[in-house]
Amino acid sequence: MDTKDLKAFLAVYEKRNISNAAKQLFITPQGLSKIIKKLEQELEVQLFYRNTHGVFPTAHGDILYKNSLVIIEYLEGIKHGIKMEGNENKKILKVASTFGVMDYLTVDFILDFKEEYPDIQLDVLEGTDKLIDKNMQEEGIEIGFIAGPVDITKYNAEIFSSHKHCLVINENHPLAKKDKIAYSDLDNEQIALEGRNFKPYYNNMNRFLKANVKPIILMETTEIALTHKIANMNKGIGISVDFAAWSNPYSNTVIKQFEDEECVWDTYFVYNKGKILSPEAECFKKFAFNWLEAHRDDLFKWRE
Repeated sequence: MDTKDLKAFLAVYEKRNISNAAKQLFITPQGLSKIIKKLEQELEVQLFYRNTHGVFPTAHGDILYKNSLVIIEYLEGIKHGIKMEGNENKKILKVASTFGVMDYLTVDFILDFKEEYPDIQLDVLEGTDKLIDKNMQEEGIEIGFIAGPVDITKYNAEIFSSHKHCLVINENHPLAKKDKIAYSDLDNEQIALEGRNFKPYYNNMNRFLKANVKPIILMETTEIALTHKIANMNKGIGISVDFAAWSNPYSNTVIKQFEDEECVWDTYFVYNKGKILSPEAECFKKFAFNWLEAHRDDLFKWRE
């Protein structure tokens, strides 16, 4: 007998019904009946009386029930203790990241890091650029990814990735027919974009200002997918970034590049000035840059 058998026995004991217990265990009644019969054969006692109304424990069944609870609790305690002891040997590395970076890297980045560095447990905090800056400065988070421009009086910084800003436009909008979009095309157009807690908001608004363009801001958001939804509904034009716009596009929208090749969203790997990176942070930094270099072409390619 094993813990699986004992848990099956407990379910039958508590449900007083083979079919109901089988549903709870996600097995067939026939399979559960075989487990109970096997237990009775091993223990050489009858555990249940059976009739048309269900099953009822014998005195032997009552004794096994009490002992099964103790055995299972004891074994679960051992498993928990082993797991906790293993976790205590792991180093926790907190990484702050502006929204979007981890979406771009995908879950494979995290899984591959865990495989290469099993003794380092990543704790990734995602948020707006404003929140990440605050956490890096006040909460003692050692490393992070933030959007440019970077305040180099506060951070050591290395550019990590660069992405083109783009526009998500409903197919019925007149601008949908253009190959590329000029800033002037957005004058008096309703737009949805990430809000002022993100660096791209100020970067893009400055570009519009320099071009003497005044779009109508329909919505500011922390969820870039909402800008795509606005375009889907033909209520405005969504300002997005390449990999996010192409991740799950609506069938009735088109994705257009800006004419300005410099209209990009750059992300940086940063850590606080005057700080020396821990061995764990050094491992993460090395892994992140090497992994991105090896997988960049697989993560995103602009579609025509």
